[in-house]
Amino acid sequence: MDKMDDIPAERRAEILATRLERSERALRGAEAALEKRMKELFRANQDLSLRQSELARKLEIESALLLGALSTIRMATLYGERERGFTMSESAGPILGLADGEEPTIEKLAATLHPLDRDRIMRVGLAFFSEAEPGVAHAYEHRIVRQDTGETRWLRWSITRETGTEDRPGHLMATMRDITEERQNERGVRALQLRAERRVRELAHLQLELAGAKDRVEEALSARNRFISEMAHAIRTPLAALSGGLELLRSKVRMDGEKDLSVAREAAEQLGELASRLIEEAASDGEAEPVAYASGVGTPTPETASTLPDQPRILLAEDTESNRYVAERMLVDLGCLVTSVENGAAAVEAIRRQSFDLVLMDVMMPIMNGEQATQAIRGLSGPAARTPIIGVTAHSLQSERERLLSAGMTACMAKPVKKEALETAIRTALISGRDVRQNQARFDHDLFRRTFTDLPDAYRDRMRDAAKKDITKYAGEVLTAVEADDEEDLSRAAHALTGVSLNIGAVGIVEELAHYREARALGEASIEAFREAVAACLLAVDDLYEALIARDQ
Repeated sequence: MDKMDDIPAERRAEILATRLERSERALRGAEAALEKRMKELFRANQDLSLRQSELARKLEIESALLLGALSTIRMATLYGERERGFTMSESAGPILGLADGEEPTIEKLAATLHPLDRDRIMRVGLAFFSEAEPGVAHAYEHRIVRQDTGETRWLRWSITRETGTEDRPGHLMATMRDITEERQNERGVRALQLRAERRVRELAHLQLELAGAKDRVEEALSARNRFISEMAHAIRTPLAALSGGLELLRSKVRMDGEKDLSVAREAAEQLGELASRLIEEAASDGEAEPVAYASGVGTPTPETASTLPDQPRILLAEDTESNRYVAERMLVDLGCLVTSVENGAAAVEAIRRQSFDLVLMDVMMPIMNGEQATQAIRGLSGPAARTPIIGVTAHSLQSERERLLSAGMTACMAKPVKKEALETAIRTALISGRDVRQNQARFDHDLFRRTFTDLPDAYRDRMRDAAKKDITKYAGEVLTAVEADDEEDLSRAAHALTGVSLNIGAVGIVEELAHYREARALGEASIEAFREAVAACLLAVDDLYEALIARDQ
Protein backbone atom coordinates (compact mmCIF):
# COMPACT_ATOMS: atom_id res chain seq x y z
CA MET A 1 0.00 0.00 0.00
CA ASP A 2 1.27 3.47 -0.88
CA LYS A 3 2.66 5.36 2.08
CA MET A 4 0.65 8.43 1.07
CA ASP A 5 -2.54 6.52 1.92
CA ASP A 6 -1.42 6.38 5.56
CA ILE A 7 -1.17 10.15 5.75
CA PRO A 8 -4.26 12.18 6.70
CA ALA A 9 -6.04 13.86 3.82
CA GLU A 10 -5.20 17.38 4.98
CA ARG A 11 -1.53 16.50 5.35
CA ARG A 12 -1.53 14.82 1.91
CA ALA A 13 -3.07 17.98 0.48
CA GLU A 14 -0.33 20.08 2.09
CA ILE A 15 2.39 17.75 0.75
CA LEU A 16 0.89 17.77 -2.72
CA ALA A 17 0.51 21.56 -2.58
CA THR A 18 4.15 21.85 -1.53
CA ARG A 19 5.26 19.58 -4.38
CA LEU A 20 3.10 21.54 -6.81
CA GLU A 21 4.56 24.82 -5.56
CA ARG A 22 8.08 23.39 -5.87
CA SER A 23 7.34 22.21 -9.42
CA GLU A 24 5.87 25.58 -10.33
CA ARG A 25 8.91 27.28 -8.81
CA ALA A 26 11.21 25.02 -10.82
CA LEU A 27 9.16 25.75 -13.93
CA ARG A 28 9.37 29.47 -13.30
CA GLY A 29 13.09 29.10 -12.75
CA ALA A 30 13.46 27.22 -16.04
CA GLU A 31 11.38 29.82 -17.85
CA ALA A 32 13.44 32.61 -16.31
CA ALA A 33 16.67 30.83 -17.31
CA LEU A 34 15.34 30.39 -20.86
CA GLU A 35 14.31 34.01 -21.04
CA LYS A 36 17.71 35.04 -19.72
CA ARG A 37 19.42 32.89 -22.35
CA MET A 38 17.25 34.39 -25.11
CA LYS A 39 18.14 37.88 -23.87
CA GLU A 40 21.82 36.93 -23.94
CA LEU A 41 21.48 35.65 -27.51
CA PHE A 42 19.64 38.81 -28.49
CA ARG A 43 22.38 40.95 -26.96
CA ALA A 44 25.01 38.79 -28.68
CA ASN A 45 23.28 39.35 -32.02
CA GLN A 46 23.15 43.06 -31.31
CA ASP A 47 26.86 43.06 -30.47
CA LEU A 48 27.61 41.11 -33.66
CA SER A 49 25.60 43.56 -35.75
CA LEU A 50 27.40 46.44 -34.08
CA ARG A 51 30.80 44.92 -34.82
CA GLN A 52 29.80 44.28 -38.42
CA SER A 53 28.66 47.88 -38.79
CA GLU A 54 31.89 49.10 -37.23
CA LEU A 55 33.97 46.97 -39.59
CA ALA A 56 31.97 48.22 -42.56
CA ARG A 57 32.61 51.82 -41.50
CA LYS A 58 36.32 51.19 -41.08
CA LEU A 59 36.53 49.61 -44.53
CA GLU A 60 34.26 52.18 -46.15
CA ILE A 61 36.89 53.20 -48.66
CA GLU A 62 37.61 49.61 -49.62
CA SER A 63 33.92 48.71 -49.91
CA ALA A 64 33.03 51.75 -51.99
CA LEU A 65 35.87 51.24 -54.40
CA LEU A 66 35.29 47.51 -54.64
CA LEU A 67 31.59 47.93 -55.34
CA GLY A 68 32.40 50.56 -57.94
CA ALA A 69 34.86 48.22 -59.62
CA LEU A 70 32.36 45.37 -59.67
CA SER A 71 29.63 47.58 -61.13
CA THR A 72 31.86 48.89 -63.93
CA ILE A 73 34.05 45.83 -64.52
CA ARG A 74 35.27 45.42 -68.10
CA MET A 75 36.60 42.19 -69.53
CA ALA A 76 37.76 41.09 -72.96
CA THR A 77 38.81 37.80 -74.50
CA LEU A 78 41.55 36.86 -76.98
CA TYR A 79 41.82 33.79 -79.19
CA GLY A 80 44.69 32.88 -81.43
CA GLU A 81 45.93 30.16 -83.80
CA ARG A 82 49.33 29.93 -85.48
CA GLU A 83 47.97 30.08 -89.02
CA ARG A 84 45.00 32.44 -88.43
CA GLY A 85 46.58 34.93 -86.01
CA PHE A 86 44.86 36.59 -83.02
CA THR A 87 41.32 37.80 -82.56
CA MET A 88 40.15 40.07 -79.73
CA SER A 89 36.57 40.65 -78.54
CA GLU A 90 34.97 44.03 -79.18
CA SER A 91 34.99 44.77 -75.40
CA ALA A 92 38.76 45.19 -75.63
CA GLY A 93 38.28 48.49 -77.51
CA PRO A 94 36.87 50.49 -74.53
CA ILE A 95 39.56 49.00 -72.27
CA LEU A 96 42.35 50.14 -74.59
CA GLY A 97 40.69 53.51 -75.20
CA LEU A 98 40.09 52.93 -78.93
CA ALA A 99 37.59 55.03 -80.86
CA ASP A 100 34.06 53.74 -81.29
CA GLY A 101 33.90 51.10 -83.99
CA GLU A 102 37.68 50.75 -84.17
CA GLU A 103 38.67 47.09 -84.27
CA PRO A 104 40.99 45.98 -81.46
CA THR A 105 44.03 44.03 -82.61
CA ILE A 106 47.12 42.54 -81.04
CA GLU A 107 49.18 45.28 -82.68
CA LYS A 108 47.03 48.02 -81.13
CA LEU A 109 47.31 46.28 -77.78
CA ALA A 110 51.10 46.24 -78.12
CA ALA A 111 50.99 49.97 -79.00
CA THR A 112 49.22 50.78 -75.70
CA LEU A 113 51.77 48.98 -73.53
CA HIS A 114 53.28 51.28 -70.93
CA PRO A 115 56.94 52.07 -71.69
CA LEU A 116 58.01 50.70 -68.31
CA ASP A 117 56.36 47.33 -69.02
CA ARG A 118 56.83 46.93 -72.81
CA ASP A 119 60.14 45.10 -72.81
CA ARG A 120 59.17 42.86 -69.91
CA ILE A 121 55.88 41.80 -71.50
CA MET A 122 57.56 41.10 -74.82
CA ARG A 123 60.10 38.82 -73.13
CA VAL A 124 57.38 37.09 -71.10
CA GLY A 125 55.27 36.61 -74.25
CA LEU A 126 58.10 34.91 -76.13
CA ALA A 127 58.89 32.71 -73.15
CA PHE A 128 55.23 31.80 -72.82
CA PHE A 129 55.01 30.45 -76.36
CA SER A 130 58.25 28.52 -76.07
CA GLU A 131 58.33 27.37 -72.44
CA ALA A 132 54.88 27.59 -70.79
CA GLU A 133 53.28 24.27 -69.98
CA PRO A 134 50.25 23.58 -72.16
CA GLY A 135 46.81 23.38 -70.54
CA VAL A 136 47.84 25.47 -67.53
CA ALA A 137 46.49 28.99 -66.97
CA HIS A 138 49.22 31.58 -66.47
CA ALA A 139 48.57 35.05 -64.99
CA TYR A 140 50.33 38.27 -65.99
CA GLU A 141 49.83 41.91 -65.03
CA HIS A 142 51.00 45.05 -66.82
CA ARG A 143 50.15 48.68 -67.44
CA ILE A 144 48.78 50.34 -70.54
CA VAL A 145 48.36 53.92 -71.62
CA ARG A 146 44.85 54.48 -72.97
CA GLN A 147 44.90 55.94 -76.47
CA ASP A 148 42.01 58.36 -75.86
CA THR A 149 42.84 59.92 -72.47
CA GLY A 150 46.48 58.95 -71.89
CA GLU A 151 45.44 57.47 -68.51
CA THR A 152 47.53 54.68 -67.11
CA ARG A 153 45.53 51.51 -66.39
CA TRP A 154 46.45 48.07 -65.06
CA LEU A 155 45.44 44.86 -66.90
CA ARG A 156 45.47 41.27 -65.67
CA TRP A 157 45.72 38.38 -68.11
CA SER A 158 44.88 34.70 -67.69
CA ILE A 159 46.38 32.85 -70.68
CA THR A 160 46.22 29.17 -71.53
CA ARG A 161 47.99 27.45 -74.44
CA GLU A 162 46.52 24.22 -75.78
CA THR A 163 48.42 21.80 -78.04
CA GLY A 164 46.90 20.74 -81.35
CA THR A 165 44.87 17.58 -81.91
CA GLU A 166 43.46 15.81 -84.96
CA ASP A 167 40.20 17.72 -84.55
CA ARG A 168 41.61 21.09 -83.62
CA PRO A 169 44.90 22.89 -84.19
CA GLY A 170 47.01 24.31 -81.40
CA HIS A 171 45.59 27.55 -80.07
CA LEU A 172 45.70 30.13 -77.30
CA MET A 173 42.86 31.46 -75.18
CA ALA A 174 43.10 34.47 -72.86
CA THR A 175 40.92 36.77 -70.75
CA MET A 176 41.92 40.34 -70.11
CA ARG A 177 40.49 42.41 -67.27
CA ASP A 178 41.02 45.97 -66.08
CA ILE A 179 42.15 45.70 -62.41
CA THR A 180 43.07 49.33 -61.79
CA GLU A 181 40.31 49.83 -59.20
CA GLU A 182 41.07 46.48 -57.57
CA ARG A 183 44.70 47.46 -57.08
CA GLN A 184 43.60 50.76 -55.63
CA ASN A 185 41.26 48.86 -53.31
CA GLU A 186 44.05 46.53 -52.25
CA ARG A 187 46.32 49.46 -51.53
CA GLY A 188 43.48 51.11 -49.57
CA VAL A 189 42.87 47.96 -47.55
CA ARG A 190 46.56 47.56 -46.85
CA ALA A 191 46.73 51.19 -45.79
CA LEU A 192 43.81 50.58 -43.42
CA GLN A 193 45.53 47.49 -42.05
CA LEU A 194 48.75 49.37 -41.47
CA ARG A 195 46.83 52.22 -39.86
CA ALA A 196 44.96 49.76 -37.62
CA GLU A 197 48.20 48.02 -36.64
CA ARG A 198 49.74 51.37 -35.84
CA ARG A 199 46.69 52.33 -33.78
CA VAL A 200 46.87 49.02 -31.87
CA ARG A 201 50.51 49.68 -31.08
CA GLU A 202 49.65 53.20 -29.95
CA LEU A 203 46.83 51.90 -27.75
CA ALA A 204 49.10 49.28 -26.22
CA HIS A 205 51.64 52.00 -25.50
CA LEU A 206 48.92 54.19 -23.97
CA GLN A 207 47.75 51.29 -21.82
CA LEU A 208 51.25 50.84 -20.49
CA GLU A 209 51.47 54.55 -19.78
CA LEU A 210 48.08 54.52 -18.06
CA ALA A 211 49.08 51.50 -15.98
CA GLY A 212 52.25 53.29 -14.96
CA ALA A 213 50.30 56.46 -14.16
CA LYS A 214 47.82 54.44 -12.12
CA ASP A 215 50.63 52.84 -10.14
CA ARG A 216 52.17 56.26 -9.52
CA VAL A 217 48.83 57.69 -8.40
CA GLU A 218 48.24 54.73 -6.08
CA GLU A 219 51.71 55.16 -4.61
CA ALA A 220 51.09 58.88 -4.15
CA LEU A 221 47.70 58.21 -2.52
CA SER A 222 49.23 55.58 -0.28
CA ALA A 223 52.01 57.98 0.77
CA ARG A 224 49.41 60.72 1.29
CA ASN A 225 47.22 58.45 3.42
CA ARG A 226 50.23 57.39 5.49
CA PHE A 227 51.12 61.03 6.06
CA ILE A 228 47.53 61.90 7.04
CA SER A 229 47.38 58.91 9.36
CA GLU A 230 50.64 59.88 11.04
CA MET A 231 49.55 63.52 11.24
CA ALA A 232 46.19 62.57 12.75
CA HIS A 233 47.90 60.36 15.30
CA ALA A 234 50.46 63.05 16.14
CA ILE A 235 47.74 65.71 16.62
CA ARG A 236 44.94 63.75 18.26
CA THR A 237 47.07 61.72 20.65
CA PRO A 238 48.14 64.71 22.81
CA LEU A 239 44.64 66.20 22.40
CA ALA A 240 43.18 62.99 23.74
CA ALA A 241 45.46 63.18 26.77
CA LEU A 242 44.57 66.87 27.30
CA SER A 243 40.81 66.31 27.01
CA GLY A 244 40.91 63.18 29.17
CA GLY A 245 42.98 64.92 31.81
CA LEU A 246 40.51 67.80 31.98
CA GLU A 247 37.67 65.31 32.31
CA LEU A 248 39.42 63.66 35.22
CA LEU A 249 40.04 67.02 36.89
CA ARG A 250 36.36 68.00 36.68
CA SER A 251 35.43 65.96 39.76
CA LYS A 252 38.39 67.23 41.78
CA VAL A 253 38.31 71.00 41.17
CA ARG A 254 36.76 73.10 43.87
CA MET A 255 33.97 75.57 43.29
CA ASP A 256 36.27 78.56 42.82
CA GLY A 257 38.20 76.76 40.06
CA GLU A 258 35.27 75.42 38.03
CA LYS A 259 35.16 78.47 35.77
CA ASP A 260 38.87 78.18 34.97
CA LEU A 261 38.41 74.48 34.22
CA SER A 262 35.40 75.21 32.00
CA VAL A 263 37.44 77.71 30.00
CA ALA A 264 40.24 75.16 29.57
CA ARG A 265 37.78 72.42 28.58
CA GLU A 266 36.07 74.68 26.05
CA ALA A 267 39.41 75.65 24.53
CA ALA A 268 40.46 71.99 24.33
CA GLU A 269 37.18 71.08 22.60
CA GLN A 270 37.56 73.92 20.11
CA LEU A 271 41.13 72.86 19.41
CA GLY A 272 39.96 69.27 18.92
CA GLU A 273 37.20 70.30 16.52
CA LEU A 274 39.62 72.47 14.54
CA ALA A 275 42.12 69.61 14.30
CA SER A 276 39.34 67.24 13.22
CA ARG A 277 38.22 69.58 10.44
CA LEU A 278 41.77 69.99 9.18
CA ILE A 279 42.41 66.24 9.15
CA GLU A 280 39.07 65.41 7.52
CA GLU A 281 39.50 68.06 4.83
CA ALA A 282 43.00 66.77 4.10
CA ALA A 283 41.62 63.26 3.65
CA SER A 284 38.41 64.24 1.86
CA ASP A 285 39.60 63.75 -1.77
CA GLY A 286 37.86 60.65 -3.07
CA GLU A 287 36.81 59.72 0.48
CA ALA A 288 33.37 59.22 1.88
CA GLU A 289 31.91 61.73 4.29
CA PRO A 290 33.43 61.61 7.77
CA VAL A 291 31.34 59.64 10.22
CA ALA A 292 30.98 60.12 13.93
CA TYR A 293 32.46 57.18 15.77
CA ALA A 294 31.41 56.44 19.28
CA SER A 295 32.55 59.68 20.83
CA GLY A 296 31.19 62.49 22.92
CA VAL A 297 29.38 64.11 19.99
CA GLY A 298 26.03 62.66 18.97
CA THR A 299 26.31 59.58 21.21
CA PRO A 300 23.43 58.86 23.61
CA THR A 301 24.64 58.51 27.16
CA PRO A 302 23.02 56.37 29.85
CA GLU A 303 20.85 58.17 32.38
CA THR A 304 21.86 55.82 35.16
CA ALA A 305 25.19 56.20 36.88
CA SER A 306 26.69 52.93 35.65
CA THR A 307 25.14 49.93 33.95
CA LEU A 308 28.33 47.96 33.37
CA PRO A 309 28.69 44.45 34.80
CA ASP A 310 30.46 44.28 38.14
CA GLN A 311 34.19 44.91 37.62
CA PRO A 312 34.61 43.83 33.98
CA ARG A 313 38.18 42.83 33.16
CA ILE A 314 39.55 45.24 30.55
CA LEU A 315 42.80 44.89 28.60
CA LEU A 316 44.05 48.36 27.58
CA ALA A 317 46.54 48.49 24.68
CA GLU A 318 47.97 52.03 24.33
CA ASP A 319 51.55 53.07 23.56
CA THR A 320 51.35 56.74 24.63
CA GLU A 321 51.90 57.06 28.39
CA SER A 322 49.66 60.10 28.90
CA ASN A 323 46.76 58.54 26.99
CA ARG A 324 47.25 55.26 28.79
CA TYR A 325 47.11 57.03 32.16
CA VAL A 326 43.92 58.91 31.25
CA ALA A 327 42.22 55.77 29.88
CA GLU A 328 43.19 53.77 32.98
CA ARG A 329 41.69 56.43 35.26
CA MET A 330 38.46 56.54 33.24
CA LEU A 331 38.13 52.76 33.28
CA VAL A 332 38.81 52.57 37.01
CA ASP A 333 36.19 55.27 37.63
CA LEU A 334 33.73 53.11 35.66
CA GLY A 335 34.45 50.17 37.97
CA CYS A 336 36.66 48.17 35.65
CA LEU A 337 39.67 46.00 36.47
CA VAL A 338 42.38 47.24 34.08
CA THR A 339 45.47 45.54 32.68
CA SER A 340 47.64 47.78 30.45
CA VAL A 341 50.11 46.90 27.68
CA GLU A 342 52.13 49.17 25.40
CA ASN A 343 51.74 47.54 21.95
CA GLY A 344 49.66 45.09 19.92
CA ALA A 345 52.05 42.18 20.29
CA ALA A 346 51.86 42.47 24.09
CA ALA A 347 48.05 42.59 23.83
CA VAL A 348 47.97 39.31 21.88
CA GLU A 349 50.30 37.67 24.41
CA ALA A 350 48.15 38.93 27.32
CA ILE A 351 45.00 37.48 25.70
CA ARG A 352 46.77 34.12 25.34
CA ARG A 353 47.70 34.05 29.04
CA GLN A 354 44.61 35.55 30.66
CA SER A 355 40.87 35.89 30.07
CA PHE A 356 39.42 39.38 29.55
CA ASP A 357 35.87 40.63 29.10
CA LEU A 358 36.94 43.30 26.60
CA VAL A 359 39.98 44.84 24.87
CA LEU A 360 40.36 48.61 24.40
CA MET A 361 42.83 48.74 21.49
CA ASP A 362 44.67 51.79 20.17
CA VAL A 363 45.00 51.46 16.39
CA MET A 364 48.45 53.00 15.82
CA MET A 365 51.08 51.31 17.98
CA PRO A 366 54.67 50.10 17.48
CA ILE A 367 55.75 46.47 16.88
CA MET A 368 52.19 45.38 16.03
CA ASN A 369 49.42 47.90 15.37
CA GLY A 370 45.84 47.54 16.57
CA GLU A 371 44.53 46.16 13.30
CA GLN A 372 47.21 43.45 13.15
CA ALA A 373 46.71 42.60 16.81
CA THR A 374 42.95 42.25 16.27
CA GLN A 375 43.49 39.86 13.37
CA ALA A 376 45.92 37.83 15.48
CA ILE A 377 43.42 37.62 18.36
CA ARG A 378 40.63 36.53 16.00
CA GLY A 379 42.93 33.77 14.79
CA LEU A 380 43.36 32.28 18.28
CA SER A 381 41.48 29.19 19.35
CA GLY A 382 38.80 29.03 22.01
CA PRO A 383 36.86 31.84 23.73
CA ALA A 384 39.79 34.29 23.51
CA ALA A 385 39.10 34.71 19.77
CA ARG A 386 35.60 36.01 20.55
CA THR A 387 36.68 38.70 23.03
CA PRO A 388 35.01 42.03 22.14
CA ILE A 389 37.56 44.58 20.86
CA ILE A 390 36.94 48.34 20.75
CA GLY A 391 39.35 50.19 18.49
CA VAL A 392 40.51 53.71 19.32
CA THR A 393 41.74 55.62 16.27
CA ALA A 394 42.86 59.10 15.34
CA HIS A 395 40.72 58.95 12.18
CA SER A 396 36.98 59.55 11.75
CA LEU A 397 36.49 58.45 8.15
CA GLN A 398 34.20 55.73 6.89
CA SER A 399 36.97 53.87 5.06
CA GLU A 400 38.97 53.63 8.31
CA ARG A 401 35.92 52.39 10.19
CA GLU A 402 35.09 49.75 7.57
CA ARG A 403 38.67 48.48 7.48
CA LEU A 404 38.87 48.11 11.25
CA LEU A 405 35.49 46.38 11.47
CA SER A 406 36.53 44.05 8.66
CA ALA A 407 39.68 43.23 10.61
CA GLY A 408 37.46 41.91 13.43
CA MET A 409 36.91 44.85 15.78
CA THR A 410 33.53 45.00 17.52
CA ALA A 411 33.31 48.81 17.46
CA CYS A 412 35.45 51.92 16.88
CA MET A 413 35.93 55.16 18.78
CA ALA A 414 37.64 58.33 17.62
CA LYS A 415 40.05 60.30 19.78
CA PRO A 416 39.57 62.15 22.06
CA VAL A 417 37.42 59.68 23.99
CA LYS A 418 35.01 60.97 26.63
CA LYS A 419 34.04 59.01 29.69
CA GLU A 420 30.32 58.79 28.87
CA ALA A 421 31.01 57.58 25.33
CA LEU A 422 33.53 55.04 26.64
CA GLU A 423 30.94 53.65 29.06
CA THR A 424 28.34 53.31 26.30
CA ALA A 425 30.83 51.63 23.95
CA ILE A 426 31.91 49.10 26.60
CA ARG A 427 28.34 48.33 27.56
CA THR A 428 27.21 47.69 23.97
CA ALA A 429 30.33 45.67 23.09
CA LEU A 430 29.77 43.42 26.12
CA ILE A 431 26.10 43.01 25.16
CA SER A 432 26.87 42.10 21.54
CA GLY A 433 29.52 39.57 22.55
CA ARG A 434 27.58 37.96 25.40
CA ASP A 435 25.52 35.22 23.73
CA VAL A 436 26.47 35.23 20.05
CA ARG A 437 29.79 34.50 18.35
CA GLN A 438 31.41 37.77 17.38
CA ASN A 439 32.28 36.79 13.83
CA GLN A 440 28.63 35.99 13.12
CA ALA A 441 26.62 38.65 14.96
CA ARG A 442 28.53 41.64 13.58
CA PHE A 443 26.75 44.99 13.97
CA ASP A 444 27.67 48.59 13.32
CA HIS A 445 26.42 49.91 16.67
CA ASP A 446 26.57 53.54 15.65
CA LEU A 447 24.41 52.89 12.58
CA PHE A 448 22.05 50.67 14.60
CA ARG A 449 21.61 53.44 17.17
CA ARG A 450 21.05 56.19 14.58
CA THR A 451 18.45 54.12 12.71
CA PHE A 452 16.18 54.06 15.75
CA THR A 453 17.00 57.34 17.49
CA ASP A 454 16.12 59.25 14.30
CA LEU A 455 12.56 57.89 14.64
CA PRO A 456 9.85 59.03 17.09
CA ASP A 457 9.62 56.77 20.14
CA ALA A 458 6.26 55.35 19.02
CA TYR A 459 7.74 53.94 15.81
CA ARG A 460 10.92 52.34 17.13
CA ASP A 461 9.45 48.99 18.21
CA ARG A 462 7.66 48.71 14.87
CA MET A 463 10.90 49.47 13.03
CA ARG A 464 12.71 46.69 14.92
CA ASP A 465 9.96 44.13 14.22
CA ALA A 466 9.76 45.14 10.54
CA ALA A 467 13.54 44.83 10.15
CA LYS A 468 13.56 41.32 11.64
CA LYS A 469 10.64 40.29 9.44
CA ASP A 470 12.27 41.66 6.27
CA ILE A 471 15.64 40.07 7.02
CA THR A 472 13.90 36.72 7.56
CA LYS A 473 11.94 37.10 4.30
CA TYR A 474 14.81 38.13 2.05
CA ALA A 475 17.28 35.69 3.63
CA GLY A 476 14.76 32.94 2.85
CA GLU A 477 14.60 34.13 -0.76
CA VAL A 478 18.40 34.03 -0.95
CA LEU A 479 18.44 30.43 0.31
CA THR A 480 15.66 29.45 -2.11
CA ALA A 481 17.57 30.97 -5.04
CA VAL A 482 20.74 29.14 -3.95
CA GLU A 483 18.84 25.83 -3.79
CA ALA A 484 17.37 26.46 -7.28
CA ASP A 485 20.76 27.66 -8.60
CA ASP A 486 18.99 30.76 -10.00
CA GLU A 487 21.58 33.54 -10.33
CA GLU A 488 19.02 36.19 -11.31
CA ASP A 489 16.75 35.53 -8.30
CA LEU A 490 19.83 35.35 -6.06
CA SER A 491 21.03 38.75 -7.27
CA ARG A 492 17.60 40.30 -6.69
CA ALA A 493 17.17 38.79 -3.21
CA ALA A 494 20.76 39.64 -2.21
CA HIS A 495 20.23 43.28 -3.22
CA ALA A 496 17.06 43.52 -1.09
CA LEU A 497 18.65 41.75 1.90
CA THR A 498 21.75 43.96 1.77
CA GLY A 499 19.62 47.11 1.88
CA VAL A 500 17.50 45.91 4.82
CA SER A 501 20.53 44.65 6.77
CA LEU A 502 22.48 47.88 6.34
CA ASN A 503 19.44 49.84 7.55
CA ILE A 504 20.07 48.47 11.04
CA GLY A 505 23.84 47.99 10.75
CA ALA A 506 23.78 44.16 10.45
CA VAL A 507 27.16 44.09 8.68
CA GLY A 508 27.73 40.41 9.54
CA ILE A 509 24.93 39.37 7.19
CA VAL A 510 26.20 41.62 4.40
CA GLU A 511 29.78 40.40 4.72
CA GLU A 512 28.88 36.68 4.77
CA LEU A 513 26.57 37.15 1.79
CA ALA A 514 29.34 38.93 -0.13
CA HIS A 515 31.83 36.17 0.79
CA TYR A 516 29.41 33.50 -0.42
CA ARG A 517 28.81 35.22 -3.76
CA GLU A 518 32.55 35.69 -4.34
CA ALA A 519 33.18 32.01 -3.55
CA ARG A 520 30.20 31.00 -5.71
CA ALA A 521 31.80 32.66 -8.73
CA LEU A 522 34.90 30.50 -8.14
CA GLY A 523 32.86 27.32 -7.66
CA GLU A 524 33.86 26.96 -3.99
CA ALA A 525 30.70 28.20 -2.28
CA SER A 526 29.12 27.06 1.00
CA ILE A 527 26.00 28.83 2.22
CA GLU A 528 26.26 27.62 5.82
CA ALA A 529 28.26 30.58 7.15
CA PHE A 530 25.66 32.95 5.71
CA ARG A 531 22.82 30.90 7.23
CA GLU A 532 24.48 31.01 10.67
CA ALA A 533 25.19 34.76 10.39
CA VAL A 534 21.52 35.49 9.65
CA ALA A 535 20.37 33.42 12.63
CA ALA A 536 22.94 34.99 14.97
CA CYS A 537 22.12 38.56 13.91
CA LEU A 538 18.39 37.98 14.32
CA LEU A 539 19.02 36.67 17.83
CA ALA A 540 21.20 39.69 18.69
CA VAL A 541 18.77 42.38 17.48
CA ASP A 542 16.61 42.35 20.61
CA ASP A 543 19.63 42.44 22.95
CA LEU A 544 21.14 45.39 21.09
CA TYR A 545 17.81 47.17 20.98
CA GLU A 546 17.40 46.73 24.72
CA ALA A 547 20.94 47.94 25.42
CA LEU A 548 21.13 50.86 22.99
CA ILE A 549 17.56 52.08 22.51
CA ALA A 550 15.01 50.89 25.08
CA ARG A 551 16.99 51.95 28.16
CA ASP A 552 17.50 55.48 26.81
CA GLN A 553 13.86 56.14 25.91
